[in-house]
Amino acid sequence: MLTLKKILAPTDFSVITVPAIGYALSLAKALGAEVTVLHALPTEVMKEQFMNQFAPGELAGAVAPVGVTRPPDLEGIFERKKQVLHTFLEQRISNELLRAVKVNPVIKIGKVAEEIVATAKEEQCDLIVMTSHGSRLRRLLHGSLTDRVILLAPCPVLSIQPWTEIGTEENKRVAVKLIDKWAA
Repeated sequence: MLTLKKILAPTDFSVITVPAIGYALSLAKALGAEVTVLHALPTEVMKEQFMNQFAPGELAGAVAPVGVTRPPDLEGIFERKKQVLHTFLEQRISNELLRAVKVNPVIKIGKVAEEIVATAKEEQCDLIVMTSHGSRLRRLLHGSLTDRVILLAPCPVLSIQPWTEIGTEENKRVAVKLIDKWAA
């Protein structure tokens, strides 16, 4: 019999990832599983945030000697991103569902596909649920993030489309996008 104890749901904080997170949480609630919600901060973004902590000209040697750099405030970055993740979930997912499932927020820095796969291995996840939202042209030319995760993942990957619906106990179909407080 198939048992799912741990589910991974990656997000880049875009609204397009909400259906996959909602689906992962709904599945976890039904099966008694827990969900790790991962935000992988791309290395390029990390470099940009590192560069932004210096005054203009400081890296050019005007203030600091050549070769001397200030270490990035990794703890601060992780703490800020974790707060953004909590806020994102609170604003986009119903409180009832968030209370019904154990949610483990994780922030990583690196290449996104590789961090998703590494987190799935570290957390011993039984399933990865993610939204597929690349354009057809982009997928043909470069492949998609979902495609890369599928190729590397240590467990099954469930790709959710943004318009996905799930069945309820009352046999009704409802959109996985559970809350959209920004629409009005």
